[in-house]
Amino acid sequence: MPRSRCRTRVLERTETGRLTELLYDDESNDEVLVCAAHGGRIEPGTAEQAIDLAARLPNASCWACLGYDDVCSEFDLWHPPSSAVSPDDYPLLGEVADRGFETVISFHGLEDDRVLVGGAIDEGVKRRVVERFAGAVSDPVEIVADGPYGGVSPANFVNWLAASDRGGLQLEQSARARIREPDAVVSALESLVREDRL
Repeated sequence: MPRSRCRTRVLERTETGRLTELLYDDESNDEVLVCAAHGGRIEPGTAEQAIDLAARLPNASCWACLGYDDVCSEFDLWHPPSSAVSPDDYPLLGEVADRGFETVISFHGLEDDRVLVGGAIDEGVKRRVVERFAGAVSDPVEIVADGPYGGVSPANFVNWLAASDRGGLQLEQSARARIREPDAVVSALESLVREDRL
């Protein structure tokens, strides 16, 4: 089995910051892909969660973007909608774009005090995630099936990266969940993946 390695590529520079793309991959894995398209200070804590989860699992890859700027708002500079993320703009994502992963998980940040479980993945999977998170995180956890946080569009990268029509799991998290309780979130997802329930 090939060994995973971590590579980075600077996508954009400003006078006071930069956006960097990261890929942790063995060039053949198609089991689990963990993503954080808005990491760094764009949606703080999300990239760290994605990297942590991928590192804990035996057959997982991780794709993330990390934006840091000392003057400008990273969110304003580098927060495209998930349906606008394309391999044309992210070369390292392009390396895994056609693989068809069995499980795709995407970490996101939310400004209010909730954790929303979305994506086009099966409702039963979303219910299992909600049940597992319920005792692990402090904020309310709920399924979201539509609207701006639903993550169900076929154009959303979490869905087109998944094998066939399976869809992916999109997590919109409060600051508390991703910054103060990141291990609880990652541990819950790790156990679901290892139990083959995700």
